[in-house]
Amino acid sequence: MKKTILFLSILLISLLDYGQAREGTVEYQKRLQPAAVIELPYPPSVVDAAMNDYLSKKGRSRSTDVKGFSTFRNTQPVLTDAVNADLYFKIERKSRKEKETSVLSLLVEPAGGQADTGNLRYLDMNEAKNYLNDLASAIDAYNLEQTIKDQNDAVIKAEIKYKSIVSDGDDLEKKRTALDKKIAENKNDQQEQLKEIENQKQKLSEWVGRRKS
Repeated sequence: MKKTILFLSILLISLLDYGQAREGTVEYQKRLQPAAVIELPYPPSVVDAAMNDYLSKKGRSRSTDVKGFSTFRNTQPVLTDAVNADLYFKIERKSRKEKETSVLSLLVEPAGGQADTGNLRYLDMNEAKNYLNDLASAIDAYNLEQTIKDQNDAVIKAEIKYKSIVSDGDDLEKKRTALDKKIAENKNDQQEQLKEIENQKQKLSEWVGRRKS
């Protein structure tokens, strides 16, 4: 009983921790930089598409990738904060065995350690973790909508295939009806031809009977 309770407790803790942003590091310009890090149960392609969709709806487009980082410049990460920030994201597959899990990192400070540059600034660790947690919810919602869309497409595809099969069945039914008719006509022709054969044989017999001995 105690082992069961312990197992359930560990499982609950792991479920609560999964998907929550944490403090970490990410390699940038050949050295480790502090970053907020979060694991997501989606492949990098889904995370990338979801992130772009989320930020594009906020009027931000991704600039050219910088050393493997997706960069969104002059972004307002916190609604209550009038100061914008540059966001540097890095999306990586967790491991070769875990291809469907991604690690998303958000750089906390730029190379050189300056937290402020002109009117732009980089998020501190708490802001970055909160931002990633909010972003994770948006990615979950995006993935759900994509799954629904894909499933809807699958239903439409299945319905189209069904209609095609039904149409093929109708064509085959018509062909079978026509074939049954031809078979019946053929059997009738066979009987008529047998009668003709008997008729011709009868005439042959009559002609042979007229031979003089």
